[in-house]
Amino acid sequence: MEMSDTRRIPFITLSEYAPRAWVTMSGCNFRCRGCFSIAKVEVGEPMTVPELVSLTDTAARERYGRGLQEVLLTGGEPALDQDYLFRLVGAMKRISEEVVVQSNAHLLSPRFLDELMEAGLDGLIVDLKAMDEKRHEWYTGRYNRDVLENIAYASTRIPMVVNTLLIPEVVEVEEIVKMAIFLKSCNPRDLELRINPFRAELSPERLSRTPSDRELENAAEKCRAYYERTVSSCLRENRGGPSKTWMTVFPDGRMERRGVNDYRSKNRLLFRGD
Repeated sequence: MEMSDTRRIPFITLSEYAPRAWVTMSGCNFRCRGCFSIAKVEVGEPMTVPELVSLTDTAARERYGRGLQEVLLTGGEPALDQDYLFRLVGAMKRISEEVVVQSNAHLLSPRFLDELMEAGLDGLIVDLKAMDEKRHEWYTGRYNRDVLENIAYASTRIPMVVNTLLIPEVVEVEEIVKMAIFLKSCNPRDLELRINPFRAELSPERLSRTPSDRELENAAEKCRAYYERTVSSCLRENRGGPSKTWMTVFPDGRMERRGVNDYRSKNRLLFRGD
């Protein structure tokens, strides 16, 4: 596993509603067919942990006039460089009340999770693509045995959200119900299952269509029969409706307000992503 003093950082995102920041690290060990994130490949500027923490703290104080309530370390896949992530969690904990990692869980072994919790990790968000091993391998390029084992271990030790996508004709309701049954069997400490819509308008492949709100809620209702803490949609920026824009902070300190409509077009120009 690659280890270095830097990770490539395309940008940081600041919440519209609360002192909360998303730190995006590029590079991923999955090749998900429906992924629209530019961070799936190596883009952005190399940054050391001190540089990244300083940029995040400075931007947050300029934006909010105070320190952060929460930092979410996301990607790409944050766990690609475990030493970097371990140091980053500890350093971010000094500028934020809570530190959360979003991961596909493939590299989040029990030993490594324990180390992250000792460093100050407060919560975990896992993106679970499929329960069926062959379906998971087809969609991500990786089998899911380690993913499921790591989720089971983490679920009893740390507050956790499991995100999944409803992808019509690819990951259907029946597959997500299997996730609910699996999560229930883990006897989790504090875990929520969130069912999110596949975003056909953002995906580079015409893999499927965007499911309706009714389809999402139908999936959530069926899952609740097996796991009560199931919700539809992962939107947290929803006071008065979903956030239409957000503040992007680039590695050089520039800030720019961006929205969903120009996300992919501006990213292509900035990073020449596909």
